Amino acid sequence: MRTHQLVLQWIEGQLSSGQLALGGRLPAERALAEQLQVSSAIGAFLVGLALSGPVQHRATVLVEPLRNLFAPIFFLFFSFGIAPRSLVDVLLPALALAVVSAATKMLSGWVAAGRSGIGVRGRVRAGTALIARGEFSIVIASLGVSTVDGADLGAFAAAYVLITAVLGPMAAKYADRIPVPARLASTAST
Repeated sequence: MRTHQLVLQWIEGQLSSGQLALGGRLPAERALAEQLQVSSAIGAFLVGLALSGPVQHRATVLVEPLRNLFAPIFFLFFSFGIAPRSLVDVLLPALALAVVSAATKMLSGWVAAGRSGIGVRGRVRAGTALIARGEFSIVIASLGVSTVDGADLGAFAAAYVLITAVLGPMAAKYADRIPVPARLASTAST
């Protein structure tokens, strides 16, 4: 059975037995992770999903400084598991993925900005601003590092994030110089 099915089954069981009530308190993150037999990261994610309203706001205010401290530490520890030589082995596939994802992010930015009535140059800038966003792939890769191909997955994700971390700011810096096909420019201004 897949993890999300186990989680759903557990929640339904807790609700039907009365141990968990709608709007009631969830167990602590660690206890929830142990009961569901998932990682503590997934347990924390589930607790975060359950928070709402004033509790969510208070938690955000309290945790935000820690996020700003621990996010770099997470990336530091993730990098400890990557052999620099392995980055070379995955460079071409990571570059290919970066090119494809940059194009789709440009398209997403173009469409989203267009729906807001933004002009051609603003649409290009919106797309380039999205290119560097790829850090979450490292979080996902860190969950899969213990699998059979985990080391390759970690190296691939690290190479991808490094490429997009360089490509994104460069594209954003030169966004106003990126040529826009005349067909797109004329469609955007109508």
